[in-house]
Amino acid sequence: MSFKKAIGAVLAAFCLLFAQPARAEEWTRKSFLMPKGSFEITGDPARPALLEINASKNSFGQPIHVAPHFYWAVTDDLSLGISHREGLCFNGCNHVYNDAGFDLMYYLTGSSKFELDLHAGAPIRSFQPFEMGAQAGVLGRVNIGDITAFVFDPSVYIAFTNRNRGVRQELNLPFWFYFQATKVVVPFVGSGALGPFDGFFDHFAMPLEGGILFDVAHDVDVGFSMRFHHLIGPDGNVDARSLYFLGRFRF
Repeated sequence: MSFKKAIGAVLAAFCLLFAQPARAEEWTRKSFLMPKGSFEITGDPARPALLEINASKNSFGQPIHVAPHFYWAVTDDLSLGISHREGLCFNGCNHVYNDAGFDLMYYLTGSSKFELDLHAGAPIRSFQPFEMGAQAGVLGRVNIGDITAFVFDPSVYIAFTNRNRGVRQELNLPFWFYFQATKVVVPFVGSGALGPFDGFFDHFAMPLEGGILFDVAHDVDVGFSMRFHHLIGPDGNVDARSLYFLGRFRF
């Protein structure tokens, strides 16, 4: 069986397996925040990637990253968490665990058709060498019609340490379109722009991502995606790519 057919078979199996337990609350209208006292294991809130498998040319599976985020709802409007960019690293890594961070989401405004939250934190991007900074932006969702949600999570990162060798300031402008095809199946596409403040247009990268989520239960969502990291930009190519397992589990 070819790789594409194998992926299709897995996705079809998930659709059949999880079609019955679904309920009325749709992914495209879920809040990023939780009721007070709730706990969540997920990836980045806008696109919850928990596991990344390097699928780049000549280096498939080297490395593999498991990067969970853990959030606790202090109130209905405030969630605090521990975040990871790369998390645990396996298969060809210099360090098994080399980053962590503090993260928060705070409700700003919203309605049945949109939500806007403060999304900020203090990530430690590397323990060796030590690089810590501050990151701030907004996390939002705008519903377009009955089935489409536009999700965005722009942020600015400023490094406090290792500024002579690492990234000093960075601008990240990611966005996704989610489509509520059924109550269970949610395909999506995403892109954006990422680069340093200094010489942004000389070094920026625009990715392209496509995937599918399964809204399987009231507090469980899983899915898969594939991402081309540098499709457009000064060094644009299709060689740098990753496969992801997505998940959001609330308790």
